[in-house]
This record gives sequence, structure tokens and C-alpha cells, in this order.
Amino acid sequence: MRTSSGRAGRMRATLQLAAAVAWRRWWAMEDRVRGMVWGRRLGFDLRPRPTGAVARLEQVDIPLEEPSVTSPRSDRIVVVGGERLLVDVGRLYGLDVEAVPAAAADESMHRALADRVPLVAIAAASGSAWAKAAALYVRAGGSLFLHSVTAGDDGVVALETAIGRPLPRRSGTVDASARVRFSARERSLTREFAGATVAARVASASLGGLESASVIATAASNGTSRPVASETRLGSGRIVVSAGIIGSAPLSAALEPLDALGALPAMMLIRQTYGDVAWRAPRRYANFVVDDPALRHGRLGLDYRSALSLAREHGFHLTVATIPRELGLADQEVVGLLRKQRRWLSACFHGSDHNGYEFYLPVGGHMRYRARSIESQERSLRRAVARGEEFARLTGLALDRVMVFPYGVGSSAVLRSLQDLGFLAACNYDDRYPLGADVPSDFDLGMRPADLAWSGFPLMWRRGLADPMFLLDLFFGRPAITFAHPKSIGSDFGAFIERADDINHAVEVHWSGLEDIARHSYLERRDPEGGWRVAMTANEICLHNPDPRPRTYSVTRPHMPEGSFFVVDDVPAGDWKGVEVTVSGGGVCSVVLSRGSIGLPSRAADCVHAVEAEQRSTA
Repeated sequence: MRTSSGRAGRMRATLQLAAAVAWRRWWAMEDRVRGMVWGRRLGFDLRPRPTGAVARLEQVDIPLEEPSVTSPRSDRIVVVGGERLLVDVGRLYGLDVEAVPAAAADESMHRALADRVPLVAIAAASGSAWAKAAALYVRAGGSLFLHSVTAGDDGVVALETAIGRPLPRRSGTVDASARVRFSARERSLTREFAGATVAARVASASLGGLESASVIATAASNGTSRPVASETRLGSGRIVVSAGIIGSAPLSAALEPLDALGALPAMMLIRQTYGDVAWRAPRRYANFVVDDPALRHGRLGLDYRSALSLAREHGFHLTVATIPRELGLADQEVVGLLRKQRRWLSACFHGSDHNGYEFYLPVGGHMRYRARSIESQERSLRRAVARGEEFARLTGLALDRVMVFPYGVGSSAVLRSLQDLGFLAACNYDDRYPLGADVPSDFDLGMRPADLAWSGFPLMWRRGLADPMFLLDLFFGRPAITFAHPKSIGSDFGAFIERADDINHAVEVHWSGLEDIARHSYLERRDPEGGWRVAMTANEICLHNPDPRPRTYSVTRPHMPEGSFFVVDDVPAGDWKGVEVTVSGGGVCSVVLSRGSIGLPSRAADCVHAVEAEQRSTA
């Protein structure tokens, strides 16, 4: 009987595998045919992205350590001239931005000195009347950002006279094809971009006369390297000079494609100056996602033993985006690895059936992909949840509540369904926005740990292996998520290993699964007047208090879905306006955005368990 039963089980497994192979081949064939006939009719516009800008990091023997966090008494910033980009950067970091006309520069400097404003930004060509007040402001400990340096700036000359020291001035030009390298020696300022080389993209001046200044960035073109940003210390204050031209365009225009000198020096300076007063992610996160493998060794699967060994050796986390239809193919050994080695390996939802672009536009014909009604897409999602829950019941392994849509992100209507079904987030390639929806006007779109502008559902973006802009993700506090298919990473996982080494060399990051990353998708800042604030960009967060003393947070959620309410440590609390949460010293609590979902259950308790497990592993 045992032999017969075993033979029947093996035959059933063989037939299941054959059916899965046939299913994949069928949809791959349809995809090829549609691609040949209607390949140019995508049905959506490709999103502009700052790709191809960063070269491999300069390998410099400098200790990788986190700089001490400043904590100024004010969150005000003065932008003389009111340049839109600088105003947007101030807003991005949650600061109280005071934009004043250039004609009021002298008065603004005196007021900034009296009010102990941490930073004032001004264009070098804004006259010279402000120079004496600026010298007093800097000597008193203020930071002055002098940008858009051009030839013959009276302000620079007058400021040199006022401080009695030379300042960097324009000495030449840098063309748009130059490569800007950020100093590894000034890591406390350049941080994630320390030692990185970025395409300039926009022409600017170069600087000379840096005898008493530290070089922050240089630009190389035609075999010549010239300084383009510097810092001059004066007493307890400083003057940062940038040749980058800052105009009236919004911040998004400087990021897509990335204008290295127009945006990054200002952001680096503001972030360093304001420390914990500015919005910041509690931790930097990274993850690798490989799409499609079944939870098995061999055909349709992955070499999970090798993946685990390499993840440990090179310090990365691998998430398998697996197809719920194929959960019946799972090996007991692979399930055991995923259940016991959650520090290094995890699995999440990859659609439902993977029948092509299964969450595509609901209407239309003669397009690259087959149209799917919203009703059929919702049925697919419910089917995916049912399969995931049954698999968890049978094996004890729950898939991460993050949806990686096959072929790309779906429509905003489908995102609402994910919200109702208890998913924490979706994670997709950032080459398109949700299908059939308008691009929202949010000035910070794409600059937060997750975007919430569509149905209030968190979207986390990921990059392909060919896209090196993971540094920009880490710079913004977004998770650095890289994805590939099994053929792209090779049997030795070489492409992931190289990327992991680059990320781990750049900054200190925490590698984790997508659900854990989604639960830490929030920003925090210390409001000098209102205490600690948290902005959730998630549906459920694990809120940590690193202080030994209790800390009270005021938690809000942008784009709050209608009918939602907060639940703190399983207790309903607060309404759509926000909630106050007190976390014990060194403690943690969960804050959940609830709508009474009937799909995937909340795992808020995992927040505390994960922290305890991490503490044990590092003890």
C-alpha cells in the first residue's frame, strides 16, 4: 500500500508539473504572437525615469559609519529668490519654507540671524547688499547655500570682503556630458553618493580658488576634472558653494532625468543641516526579487540551497515572487527553508495564474496585451488569496502580503481591491504608473518609501538589474529593490552578488523581505514645536522607538482611504485625522490602517516577534 501510495503521489506531482509547464508555454506563445502583431500599442505611456546615470562606486578605504544626527531648534529654512526646486526640497523634508524675493535678501539675512534659522539659500547673482549680514549669520553658526555661481557675481566678491577670506568663484565651464563625482572624503555630507559618479546632464560653471575650501564634488570631461561644489568653514558656520544652476522648475524636473548639480548638493546640505528635524526613513532597506520561480528545486524552481548560502555570504535578502497557481508544486524542503530562514529568504504573491498580463486594462482591442474586465481581475485576486491562505494552513508558510503584478502594475481599481483584501503593498517596476489613471500632481511623487496617490494603496517601486539608480532610492529613504528573472541572474546569482556588494559598500542597509519593508515604509521627524511626527506610507507599520525613554508620536497617513481607521497594537484608536502613539523606551508597536478587510489577516504581532528575533540574532 505504501509503495502504491508513493507511486501515485509521484505520478500526481509529475502531472502537476507537466500541466504548469504547458500553461506557461501557452501564455508565452500568445505573448510572442501579440508582440509581433501589436507590439507598439502598449495601452500606456512609459514613465520618465532617471536611469543610466550612476557609475560603479569608487572603492575608497574609508570606514562606513553613520554620522551623528543633528537636532536644530528650528525647522525654518529661508530661500532668497524663491526658487521652486529649493522650495520643493524644503517641503520634501517637512520644513517650514520661507520664500522671499531677492530684493529682501539683506532683511532676510538679519532676520535669519536673529531667529537662528539653520540654513539660508541664495543665488550668487542676488546683488551684494546682503553680504555683511550673511557674514554675521555664518559666523554665528548658520549654513549658507550659495548656488548658481556665474562669472562676475557681486555677491561672492562682497561676501569675501565681509568674511576676510577667499571663496570659490567661477573659473570655467562644465558641459552637460560631464561626469560629476561626489567626494568620498566628505561622506558625512555626500552619504549614499560618496564616491559615486553621476551624469551631469546640465551644463554649469566650474569653481576655482578653493585654497580654504573642501571639495564636495568634481566634474570630469575631456580628460579634465574640475571642482563644482565646495564647503568653506567659518567659525561654527559654513558656506556651501555650488555651481549648479537652480531655476524655477519643480524638483521632479531635476530628477527625471537626474540633474546631479541642480538637485543633489542642495538636498545633501538640507538633510545634513536639519538632521532629525527633517523627514527621514527610520532605516534604509534593500531587497532582491526574482520573478516566477515555483517553490521547488529543479524545473520551474530555483536553487534555493545556493541562494541561501550566497545570501548569507554576501549579506542580501532574496524574495521569490511565486505564482499562487503553482503553490501545489512546492517541495517540503524549500518550504522548510523559507519558513526557517526568513532572515535571508522569503516569498510573495506574483499575480494569481500568470496568464499573461493578467491585471491589464479592462477594455480595448488590438493592443499589445489582452484586455481583462475588472470583475475577472477581482476574481483572480480572490483566487490568489484563497490559494495563499490554504497553502499557509497546510504548510505553516504564509506568503508576504505584497503583490508583484506579472508584466507590470495594474489599474487603480485593482489597487482598491488589494486594499480590501488585506495586502500591505504592491511592488513593481517603475517604468509605468497604474494603468488608465491620471498622473497625480503630488510634488513628491516617487520620492517617498511608497506612493499613495492611487486609491490610497501603497506602491513600492523596484528597478531592473540594468538600472544603477539604487543610490537615489537609498538617498530618498526608499527601499532599494532590484528584480530579475532567473535567466538574468544566472545559476551563480552573479548579477545579484555584484549589486549587493555595491549597495553594502555605499551605506549601512537592512536587507529584508517585502512585507517587512512595507511595514517600515514610513517617515519620522522631530518637530521642534510639536514633538515627534510620523507619516505612514503603508497600510501597517512597525513603529520603533530607539530612545531609552518613552516617545510619543503623532501619526498621520496621506491619502487616507475612505472608511479607514487606525488600530494600535490590535486596539482601534484615532480616526482619519491621525492618532497619537506612545512607545516605550527601546520598544515597538504596530499601527494598522484598517477597513475591516475580509482577506489576508493582519500579522501585526509579527512586528514585535521580528524585533525580538533580530535582537537574538545580533546578540
